Amino acid sequence: MRGGDAGAAAEAGSPRSPDLYDLSDDSDYAAAASDHTAMRTDLVDRGSDETARIDVVYEKERVTIHPTQYGSGRISGKLRLFLQQGSLFLSWEPNEGADSLSTSSFGVEIEKYRNLYTIKALPLSDVRFIRKHTPTFGLDYIIIVLSSGLAFPPFYFYNGGIRELFATLKQHVFIIRSDDDPNVFLVNDFQDPLQKSLSSLELPGVATVANAMSRQNSLSFTGSVDETRHGADERLGEASSMSQYGSKQKHKSNDPGRDLSIQVLEKFSLVTKFARDTTSSLFRDNSGAHGYGRQQHEYVFDNKASDKYKNQYVAPEKASIPSAPLESDPLPLVWGKQRDCPLSVAEWTAFLDPEGRVMDSKALRKKVFYGGVEHVLRKEVWKFLLGYHEYDSTYAEREYLAAMKRAEYEAIKSQWKSISATQAKRFTKFRERKGLIDKDVVRTDRSVPYYEGDDNQNVVVLRDILLTYSFYNFDLGYCQGMSDFLAPILYVMEDESESFWCFASLMERLGANFNRDQNGMHAQLLALSKLVELLDPPLHNYFRQNDCLNYFFCFRWVLIQFKREFSFDQVMLLWEVLWTHYLSEHFHLYLCVAILKRYRQRIIGEQMDFDTLLKFINELSGQINLDRAIQDAEALCTIAGENGASCIPPGTPPSMPIETDGGLYVQEDEVL
Repeated sequence: MRGGDAGAAAEAGSPRSPDLYDLSDDSDYAAAASDHTAMRTDLVDRGSDETARIDVVYEKERVTIHPTQYGSGRISGKLRLFLQQGSLFLSWEPNEGADSLSTSSFGVEIEKYRNLYTIKALPLSDVRFIRKHTPTFGLDYIIIVLSSGLAFPPFYFYNGGIRELFATLKQHVFIIRSDDDPNVFLVNDFQDPLQKSLSSLELPGVATVANAMSRQNSLSFTGSVDETRHGADERLGEASSMSQYGSKQKHKSNDPGRDLSIQVLEKFSLVTKFARDTTSSLFRDNSGAHGYGRQQHEYVFDNKASDKYKNQYVAPEKASIPSAPLESDPLPLVWGKQRDCPLSVAEWTAFLDPEGRVMDSKALRKKVFYGGVEHVLRKEVWKFLLGYHEYDSTYAEREYLAAMKRAEYEAIKSQWKSISATQAKRFTKFRERKGLIDKDVVRTDRSVPYYEGDDNQNVVVLRDILLTYSFYNFDLGYCQGMSDFLAPILYVMEDESESFWCFASLMERLGANFNRDQNGMHAQLLALSKLVELLDPPLHNYFRQNDCLNYFFCFRWVLIQFKREFSFDQVMLLWEVLWTHYLSEHFHLYLCVAILKRYRQRIIGEQMDFDTLLKFINELSGQINLDRAIQDAEALCTIAGENGASCIPPGTPPSMPIETDGGLYVQEDEVL
């Protein structure tokens, strides 16, 4: 928007478009542009009698994606920009054969996922913006975000070439830098009216889920979706699905990098407020438990019956759909074991040999999966489930470990405790993280008696553990949502050192949820999309037709593992079920599918768009029957089998890293 249009939008309370400007003032890009020439021309078989001429204007080898958040098992390929019939397209194709950047053990496994990330021909007209990352140490990379809200995994340039890429783009499309973030380059037309779904909320980014299953002649995750399902009418509706990139707040001079994870979390709270008038903060308002209808359903599984609706959904009859209360659909399932009683003291003792070793860890995990753990045992059993203790460790070994870890914890804690006020003035990152932690801990689970009241010492311990962790794992630091994971652990352990190490073990698996480039969240939301497509084609087709394939409405579920959807006691039960990894390391994704599937009729029947769906999902908080949801997820996991497992890229959280490659986390953009 410019001139009068921009003024009118501002008066209407809409977000201000960034002052956009040409790249010609950027000497780097100008120099690259002057040196750049068209590379070559090819002929491509269109699969018919006609042949379309393409002009390759940019080509770069060793442009690599990292399917896992740990940097191992990389897939290297060729990135191209080419002109075809007057339009500019982008493609990325992985190299044939084993990747030289992958370890031999991991390379075989990751070969299955090459086609998943292939981009055949992405029109640049579908790109919303490109974010450029140039860390002081590490590889340059870009993140491409589409108008639909989808985003590809980061593309790492091992041989350089980002400047030439932008110089080429500038020659063929309208590309301008955002003044809100100099690393963000907006692409194409920004004169359209504000999009209805998220634009008024000024989301700075989008759900980073590279699910490119939305358009004909666009990117192709090969084999995942039949191309005949991508209609031209979807492209016409594309413009209404995602917001303009913008933010009212300028970058602070002391934080030029801006943690993308924190941006998404903070702005997502605005989405929730927009969708739910009664919500004041996504992560900090504790929802009360509500009654849930306990009608019993007869389950019948008929996958063929679902398949016949794969490419269509029934038109709604709104008059027949009640507006309240929330209702669920019967799932097409025939099994899902009834929940068992929790692990008792007698049963736990029977699992241990005289020296304290767990004799059958699989049987123990199965018992916990189907029944949970009596609260009195959680302090001991959780240490095994979280990986703090080995199943074959003895009483003596565990006692020795506790003493050693307590000393190590105190040593790490002393690092930040010894920082004086004068030092803190010159330690920007410490001040920022401490300020964020101080703000978050006083809003975490305050309705739980253990944390309620002013001057609560347990809240102080919560803060100290999080600050210590930010020094223990300085690359990851602290992000909003971490306090949600720590609070139940501290409540159970009632010991500062043991709580810290259990939390650190959990972050080994879930820390990627908070990575700056959102690789961990991207991988999980992509896997969720694939699982819904596999297990509920009609619902997946509905999401596709309504520009909801980013699954951003499930972001909170995945990020903090349903912490806001259930009561505090229920969350402890759910988490210990998830931590068993009994049926799958990614059982939380099947739980997402089970909940969505149960409410499929309501979602489709009321023709929910993204905003309505987000509001509906948030209103499920406190109304989901946990036992039944776990049963349904178990059935779905069993039904999916190996097909379900193949939907989940290797290393997707909470999988442990196969190889850390020198560090668990992607390099930060800024280095102190």
